[in-house]
Amino acid sequence: MNITLNQINTLPVRTWKWLGVNGTAVEEPIPAEFLPWESKPLSLPNGVKQENGAFDGADEIETGMGQEAENFVKENRNAGIHLTVETGIKTQEPLLLDYLLKESCPTLADYNTIYAKENSQITVVMHYHSQGDAPVFHGSLTKIFAEKGASVRLVQVQLLDDTAFHFDDVGVIIKENAHVEVIHIELGARKLFSGCKAILAERRSRFESETIYLGDKSRIIDMNYVAQHIGRETESEIHANGALLDESQKIYRGTIDFVRGAAYSVGHEGEYTLLFSPRVRNRTAPLILCGEENVEGQHAASIGKIDQTKLFYLMSRGLSEAQAKQIVIEAQFTPAIEKISVESLQDSVRHWLKERMGME
Repeated sequence: MNITLNQINTLPVRTWKWLGVNGTAVEEPIPAEFLPWESKPLSLPNGVKQENGAFDGADEIETGMGQEAENFVKENRNAGIHLTVETGIKTQEPLLLDYLLKESCPTLADYNTIYAKENSQITVVMHYHSQGDAPVFHGSLTKIFAEKGASVRLVQVQLLDDTAFHFDDVGVIIKENAHVEVIHIELGARKLFSGCKAILAERRSRFESETIYLGDKSRIIDMNYVAQHIGRETESEIHANGALLDESQKIYRGTIDFVRGAAYSVGHEGEYTLLFSPRVRNRTAPLILCGEENVEGQHAASIGKIDQTKLFYLMSRGLSEAQAKQIVIEAQFTPAIEKISVESLQDSVRHWLKERMGME
């Protein structure tokens, strides 16, 4: 069995074909069938319900990776959760969903939806990791609808091993005065693809995205993030921080789209990449689209080698080169790690980084 996706992570407006950033095709073997996934029953707080299916209108929400990736997860779904947060409910503790892939269950396709009603609040943390040396496959689809005044934080932590193929597809609609934050911790897998599209549909809606990634060995990383401003006075912040080592390669697409009528809206995006090897391949495609004049849009990309003076200073204090590099990378990743909301999972991420950098 194979997965074939002819076009994913498509740039909203095409650029020169030779740059290789307009979109990506995927052809990959799947190690086993998508058998029913066994998971423990969740303990949900009062006012949060687990539904039998997605909320009305979920099919209309566009995602960052595109329709092909979405259809694949829906057709092969063997896990996932559909949540409704009732009006005015503000949960204090994050809801943790833990998915462990291994030889006995090597394939996962999880479809998740979060419907946050007016003035509600919830944090959902999804942890994907693997055990053993057998190849594993993961595809995820998550859709979020935030009504007026609602607040949703989605944290997805991916710590799959080097045998894994992984993709993570997110779509968001944000209503008046609502706020959605998406944090992607993309540190594992042999090949990883991620995408998120947020539609700021009504006045003063706000979207934040924080992504960290680590490329080592021959890892392939392909990402696409889009914030589409429709309502007036809307605000988006898209940030990505990464490090590339060995012979890894990465494509990052970040788009802020101001649609006509989105007056007085503000959108910022920034992508910062540290390069630790002359053999890595890094491509970044920042894009701002303006159909409305009275807006503020900024993008920034910083790609370069680690500061040798900083590295020398750390090594002069008795640290090895690997330890010094690990400290620099972890410092760059810390703002995203601290948003994970589950302290034990923060520790797991830091431990993972130490292993990757050869410190354990």
